[in-house]
Amino acid sequence: MRITKYIGSMLFIIGILMGGLTYAQSLGGTLRVAVQGEPLGLNLILTPSAETYQLIMYNVLEPLLRYTAEGELTPLLATSYEIEEIEGGTRYTFYLRSGVTFHNGEPFTAHDIKYTFDSLLDPALASPNAAPFSFLRGIEILNDLTVRFVTEGKAAPLLGYLASNKGAGIIPEGSTMEALKTHPIGTGPFAFAEWIPGDHLTLVKNPHYWKEGSPYLDEVIVKFIPDQAVSLAALLAGDVDMVDKMVSENALVLESDPRFKVITGSMNTPQLLAINNSRPPFNNVLVRRALCYAIDRDEIIAGTVARPKWGTPIGSHMSPLNPFYVDLVGMYPHDPDRARQLLAQAGYPDGFQTTICLPQFEFHIRTGEIIADQLREVGIDCSLQVLEWGQWIERVYSQWDYDMTVIGHDQGVEPAVNFTKPLERVQADGSSGYYFQYSNPFLRELLARGRETFDIAERKTIYAMAQTIIASDAMAVWIQDIPQFEGMRSEVMGYRQLPIYVLDLARLYISDG
Repeated sequence: MRITKYIGSMLFIIGILMGGLTYAQSLGGTLRVAVQGEPLGLNLILTPSAETYQLIMYNVLEPLLRYTAEGELTPLLATSYEIEEIEGGTRYTFYLRSGVTFHNGEPFTAHDIKYTFDSLLDPALASPNAAPFSFLRGIEILNDLTVRFVTEGKAAPLLGYLASNKGAGIIPEGSTMEALKTHPIGTGPFAFAEWIPGDHLTLVKNPHYWKEGSPYLDEVIVKFIPDQAVSLAALLAGDVDMVDKMVSENALVLESDPRFKVITGSMNTPQLLAINNSRPPFNNVLVRRALCYAIDRDEIIAGTVARPKWGTPIGSHMSPLNPFYVDLVGMYPHDPDRARQLLAQAGYPDGFQTTICLPQFEFHIRTGEIIADQLREVGIDCSLQVLEWGQWIERVYSQWDYDMTVIGHDQGVEPAVNFTKPLERVQADGSSGYYFQYSNPFLRELLARGRETFDIAERKTIYAMAQTIIASDAMAVWIQDIPQFEGMRSEVMGYRQLPIYVLDLARLYISDG
């Protein structure tokens, strides 16, 4: 069986037809963007940081494919591909774009793709982003502009992974992992210029970018401003041109000021109360279900979002933006009496004491405060501990040293990407290898089946079952799909929100009026 898909030529024709629109944009200038979080290193192979991904992916490093704002797969460094099923596996052959160079002047070839994925999957590096590609048997270089991925089984999620996985951005052959931590090199529209930790990151226009006319801006300066009041003040004073992912109260301030505009949407980042499933008393499913009944999502949304209609309650480890999402909010209605009954049944009639670790993001801190009050109503005495982002990554995410935490998980369009790392990663003894510390062998088998079919209806059934299982097991308490607010000067144009956690800078420009 052979499935062939050509995706380059049609988009080339569309590009010609729309050429007048492309070159009508203003060129040049510097855009200053305030972001709340700072990257924890700039090497996408080595860091799980969403903040690194947000700024480096698509902008500095490019993958073979990418997602549009509409959630469609389009070519990037690949122009077309073929899929061929073989005995026990599948061949994915990619035909590469010619004339592309890296920021260091080296030509882009199939050798760079092999080097990138060999590095990503190198056990010695222990990349936190390697798990989704565990089905790769090998990568074959057919010629400088043709590369073949050979997989075990169908590996149906591969195309989505190649467009959005944190480790899928292509790096030059021979580049060192240590150097890339502070100086990423890719083929993207912007080249890395400077990183002053604690202050800013500077990207400059790639003058040799393969896509003619892109990007529009000469320079982007990303300012790290964790305090939302300070970032708003900077925007109002003209010190920055745009605030990425501002809180809803600040969006209200800008709505009535004609100097600014606010673009709203969903962040495609489910917020959850994550639970250490291996730590007593949370290794008891009755306790975890009690947490689910004790928490009032509507009250949390009302307390964290200026207009409740902007918040979207969820009951699944997936965003409602995803076509595979199943609405399970009704599985655990707010019922404090039921929560107390389950706690008593689990052996905790008087409740217990626990700690919620919170990353230093205002939205999650506010959520944690509300949750602590709600849990106290059913006898669970919660103390709160706020950690700097690097501390949270080290202690909670890496060392699994926590009881509960409030966090948002950036999501992908390909459904498997939302489950593979948190639910399939296991240690040698079969226990979970992820900070949730939740392990379910049947669920792992089910998710493996999701990789073995190209049939959309069948995949929807599989991922609906997966969402239902983890909700029934109360692996976590899912709260809301975090709303996104982009505040900017009215002259900033071209912003489009992607369905992944990436700030797409190449489209942005500053209008001259």
